[in-house]
Amino acid sequence: MQRSPVRMKKSETNLLLRGHSSDSDDEVDYEDALQECGYGRFHYLLLFICGWANASDAIEIICISFLLPSAECDLDLSADRKGWLSAILFVGMMIGGYVWGSLGDSIGRRNVLINAMVVNAVAGIGSSFAQEFYLFLFMRFLSGVGVGGSIPVVWTYFAEFQPSQKRGGALSFLASFWMVGNVAVAGLAWAVIPRELGWSGQDGAFQFNSWRIFVVLAAAPSLLVAIGLLFLPESPKFLLSKGKHNQAIQVLSAMYSSNTGKPSSSYPVKQLICSEVSPHIKHSRQEGGWKAVVVEALSNTAKLFTSKSLFRVTMIMIIINFSIQFGYYGLWLWFPELFSKLQTYYDDHPGESISVCEVVDSGYVSNATSSVSCADREPTKDQVFINSFIISLSAAPSNLWTILMMDKLGRKFFLCLSMVLSGGCAFLIYLVNSSTMNLILSCVFGAVSTMGFNALDCLGIELFPTSLRGTAMAITLVSARIGAILGNLVFGYLVETYCAIPILMVATLLIGGGLMSILLPNTTLKPLL
Repeated sequence: MQRSPVRMKKSETNLLLRGHSSDSDDEVDYEDALQECGYGRFHYLLLFICGWANASDAIEIICISFLLPSAECDLDLSADRKGWLSAILFVGMMIGGYVWGSLGDSIGRRNVLINAMVVNAVAGIGSSFAQEFYLFLFMRFLSGVGVGGSIPVVWTYFAEFQPSQKRGGALSFLASFWMVGNVAVAGLAWAVIPRELGWSGQDGAFQFNSWRIFVVLAAAPSLLVAIGLLFLPESPKFLLSKGKHNQAIQVLSAMYSSNTGKPSSSYPVKQLICSEVSPHIKHSRQEGGWKAVVVEALSNTAKLFTSKSLFRVTMIMIIINFSIQFGYYGLWLWFPELFSKLQTYYDDHPGESISVCEVVDSGYVSNATSSVSCADREPTKDQVFINSFIISLSAAPSNLWTILMMDKLGRKFFLCLSMVLSGGCAFLIYLVNSSTMNLILSCVFGAVSTMGFNALDCLGIELFPTSLRGTAMAITLVSARIGAILGNLVFGYLVETYCAIPILMVATLLIGGGLMSILLPNTTLKPLL
């Protein structure tokens, strides 16, 4: 097979695992081998399963916001406890992201992803049976550990099957399943939570009512994805990085057969160029067990901060991830609370015009709702679910634009544009003085944020080499979870005191992070490292 001069020059510094010289015509690099596989049925099945892995993560994260009103009395939820339930998932995600992501670079993407999805599903289903708050809180923490592991690994796993000229669009398509999860969980909540479903034991000692059934159904996609992954292979890029040349060829030939309909034996690539794997390292992996895996994971983490070429990129990605998630989750999860206060004020003072921050700063509490008991509380209104549908679907145009244009306009263009526009949206809160403007602003903020997350997901995959990719994703996502937790805490402590402070912090971090993305290398249409 003929190769480009650029790839030949690069490959001459590598060694063939089987001892062949790099002058043989049968020796091709990984990017050319992917091209020979074509693009078809295998990639569509991969997209469907990995897409639902992404959607199931969204479902698990967002389902809490739908069940809190219904679970308030059953779990004796005070305002502080609600805050802990919102934050504990991110704590679990922070821990799980690093553990699972690091293991993904040591023992494989597919196996780690399956285990993370199973933990997510089992903990999610288990939480539905919890009858008191602290057990429910612990199970949601475990669910977060599973979600945190699946997010970095699924992106790494999926990207390593994609040829460079299709990778940006494919990753954007994968990202769009987050919107699918948002829509699915809103529809599921609407269909289940308001209904009189489930049962209760004698004297109400054990309850399994509608919101608990909703929790079980929300965890089901994770379990189905884990089953689906059993029918998919390990990443050939990962196998090659571990010196498993024959297994990588087998996976690629199976992809070729699935996409083209031809027998796998006719796959033209028989030899792959790969970096040499030290026999000592291979022996230690086989003999050292889990101790060797942990040592390798810690070594990979150290490399991100000790390598001069990687340190700068790692630090920039850490700052950007922190900024975007502090802004997004800090503002996004408080949108309903802020504008609920505004709507309550207008219900009590018809005809007045006042901004949401003026209502919050005044400390206004409606007399009509301040002393409502659990028994007298009305069910969640349908308009809440309708608004959730509209806001979730608002990301569709942004997802479509990134799918079509990510490989043309580039990752840095979308990331910078998105974060600057998102920061601008934060300032628009001062202009909101109606529920309609609230809905519009929520839709705009969700739409422009989507572009940034899609671009950041691409960059997180493409900026780091295969041997460190999962670890790098895990490290940057740890900073993202810290940003999300702090964003919630800052809003929780400051928004009632002085509304302008957290909003100004969100806007500054989003705009600053967006401008910092200009410093990142360009990865558009380039082969994976």
